[in-house]
Amino acid sequence: MKGITRILENGVVSKYILGDSMAPWFGGSAALSSKFIEQFPEATQTYAEAYRRAIQDIRDNPDEARQYLVGYTAIEGDLVEKVPLVGYTLYDEFTPEDVAYFQKFFDFMTEKTVFSRAVDVSALLYKPI
Repeated sequence: MKGITRILENGVVSKYILGDSMAPWFGGSAALSSKFIEQFPEATQTYAEAYRRAIQDIRDNPDEARQYLVGYTAIEGDLVEKVPLVGYTLYDEFTPEDVAYFQKFFDFMTEKTVFSRAVDVSALLYKPI
């Protein structure tokens, strides 16, 4: 929109690392430590449910949610209407295929020595107590 960039290719992580241009790529997360989860199980559940409500609100009202990109990100002006919103996936929404792609990405990170050892993705996903 500003004429200062151009799209070379979409979905490069999915296409070149995961081997499928339509594969989901989970590039971020909300995290709580195991210690916090064990020490504060009720607060953990409250946090997870508040996060769920926020995500549902973004899914249900994307145009309203976009206004918060201005001032909290480098996205401004008319670009707010064009940028895709994050496709949030909650801990209980991951399919076995999603976890497999997530694991493939973490295995790639291990192979490239970004991680010092292999990481089991399924062990990182929250499981309510």
